[in-house]
Amino acid sequence: MVKLMIWGTLLFVLCVTISNAYAFRCGEVNQNLAAEGMYKQQILNECGPPFSKETVGVDEFGQSYRIVEEWIYIINEYGYKHMYIIRFNGSGKAVEIEWLGEQNSVFK
Repeated sequence: MVKLMIWGTLLFVLCVTISNAYAFRCGEVNQNLAAEGMYKQQILNECGPPFSKETVGVDEFGQSYRIVEEWIYIINEYGYKHMYIIRFNGSGKAVEIEWLGEQNSVFK
């Protein structure tokens, strides 16, 4: 029974760590959250304007077209700059958030 509980716990931890859903803290003092599934306006309200925006494509919806965008945020936290990219679909929903890395900004 103990072995089963250990394996179950390990499996749970593994599933949690490989989840595709991603989020990051943002805002004035990093108390807000940007997460996959949120819409552009929600993220804009929570995090403010992104460092950059880029149109990367167009989705066709019947007789209309919607712009597909990528936004980049640079978040300063504890002397490090963390860079995130948010990919939005044609309906303005965040479908992917990717962490692009960090840079030590204390000595620069």
